[in-house]
Amino acid sequence: MLAYCVAILGSTWLLRYPLADAAVWARAVVGVLPMLPVMLLVRTTVRAIRDSDELQRRIDLEAAAIAGMVVGLGYFSFGLLGFADVLTVSGDAAMLGMLPLLCFVFGLAKHWARRRYQ
Repeated sequence: MLAYCVAILGSTWLLRYPLADAAVWARAVVGVLPMLPVMLLVRTTVRAIRDSDELQRRIDLEAAAIAGMVVGLGYFSFGLLGFADVLTVSGDAAMLGMLPLLCFVFGLAKHWARRRYQ
């Protein structure tokens, strides 16, 4: 996660200042650089779930389902409020916030699901 934070801050800074007038392909490459640590996080998560026992997998599945539905319903609500001209949300900000929010809600849901089996 530290690598992700450094990558997102670094790519944002590069895109705003030194590469503001660069070619589209250069901005695209720098723009997706934070995906490298995210892909490592995904790989680590999949390996951890694959190596866990049945109960832990069940807890993770419940947490993933809860997190997906909570975040999905939240973003859907924001979309409906935007459609009704009640709220204005930048598409860039909404998309960038999706994965961190999903991970955060997954952590909360996993804590809740784990407590059910103690």
